[in-house]
Amino acid sequence: MLTEASIRTLALGLGFDACGTARACRLDSDALFMDGWVDSGCAGGMTYLERNRSLRYDIRELVPGAETVVVCLLSYAKSGRDYHRAVKSLLYRLQAALEEFVQAQGGDTAALVNRETQHIFCDSAPVLERRWAVRAGLGFIGRNHQLINPQFGSLVHPGELVLNVGVEEDAGKKAVSESGCGDCRRCIDACPGKALGRDEWDARRCIAYETHYCMVCQKCCPYNETLF
Repeated sequence: MLTEASIRTLALGLGFDACGTARACRLDSDALFMDGWVDSGCAGGMTYLERNRSLRYDIRELVPGAETVVVCLLSYAKSGRDYHRAVKSLLYRLQAALEEFVQAQGGDTAALVNRETQHIFCDSAPVLERRWAVRAGLGFIGRNHQLINPQFGSLVHPGELVLNVGVEEDAGKKAVSESGCGDCRRCIDACPGKALGRDEWDARRCIAYETHYCMVCQKCCPYNETLF
């Protein structure tokens, strides 16, 4: 049986900065939050969020037979200008490495992934990537509404490899505390459009949403102080 530790070893050996796994399931609490957030109008012109909600909330509907979501993080420093290509390229290499690993153990590589459908993702499908990273123990969602990894801050790109087999997770594994921001509100106070609040992000006020570039909430984050 594959273990989270063995998958992590392979992923880090390929160049990923962090890796964890989570059992495939429906993200019920996230579905309630997302529905309320979208229906409130905070999503602005991102009307695509109103579509494919069942697929977005249950990865088993997106990838039939899914049992495990492998989540990997690649830092901005390693991803280059086209992070989609960089992350996906490494994920395909990870799949190949896992197939070799399973084969060496006498396992069935054909059962590893669903080859009839897309099973590798990086900002390219209705997948709640940051929430899966949280479930995989790779970080928490900060008040800047970015995924924050305790070691690499928020300057990371997540990607997912969905497996059709179960994985033995790390013993005693716990999710990273959701209260990792403590009493800090630097990003809320610094946001030039006042798009941030303790519980939500209003895309209609976000400069990055309008111009595709604003790093204020990340530059002022204590977790990123040594990364800029």
